[in-house]
Amino acid sequence: MKQKNYQGLFLSMLFIVLSYFFTRDYYSPFFWILLCLLLVLLFLREENRLFAWLMISFFGGHLIVIYLDKFIEGMIVAPFFRVMINQILFIVPILSMCYVIIQFNKRISCFLKKPEPFSISKSLYIVFLLLTIGLIFLFILTEDMNVFLYLISFSLIHAVVQEVTWRGILLTQMINITSKKTAVLLTSIAFSVNTTIFGFAPIIFLLYLTLGLAYGFLTTKYNSILPAIVVHTVVLLFSFLNGWIQLPI
Repeated sequence: MKQKNYQGLFLSMLFIVLSYFFTRDYYSPFFWILLCLLLVLLFLREENRLFAWLMISFFGGHLIVIYLDKFIEGMIVAPFFRVMINQILFIVPILSMCYVIIQFNKRISCFLKKPEPFSISKSLYIVFLLLTIGLIFLFILTEDMNVFLYLISFSLIHAVVQEVTWRGILLTQMINITSKKTAVLLTSIAFSVNTTIFGFAPIIFLLYLTLGLAYGFLTTKYNSILPAIVVHTVVLLFSFLNGWIQLPI
């Protein structure tokens, strides 16, 4: 029987705490915890030390994104393209986490591949059908083709970046230090906490928690982030369709 990794469980929960402090701009306790984490790195087992460095690279990458985003705000760029550039910038924390994992000679992700089993279930066919219907309705309700293309491109880029980060990299590494079910739950909580950057609301938190659990379930069930990317894109498109989310276009 695999011995329970209490250090890994503690680090996973610490990641949630740091995510909350970071997104709510509580930088004083955030940096104090990071400093303490740096001091105990040598006392951690290798897989736990990897995850600790992964957390540091995750937040370090996001700090870079924040400063780059402020720099872009000073440029004369159309609001929508500014939003798109912001999404693309999130490749920075992805690359920083990949660099850390490579330095430890570990596998970056278990889920960056085609879905398994290769015969897609009926549920995924329904998802693809919903996506098609959503695209048709979106096209009908948006008279401007440019607006339609903007919504599609934003939804796809956002879904890919988020799923590679949360279900591709973080879920894989958290599974290595906890267990599959625990990792799905804790990454989903961290994913939903991450939305508090827009202001904390219990209903929004629960909504993103539910979505995070669904994305994590799909990822672990099919050993691929592709189903989660598809569902994430569908959710965004229907949110735009119903006016729950709006883009500056």
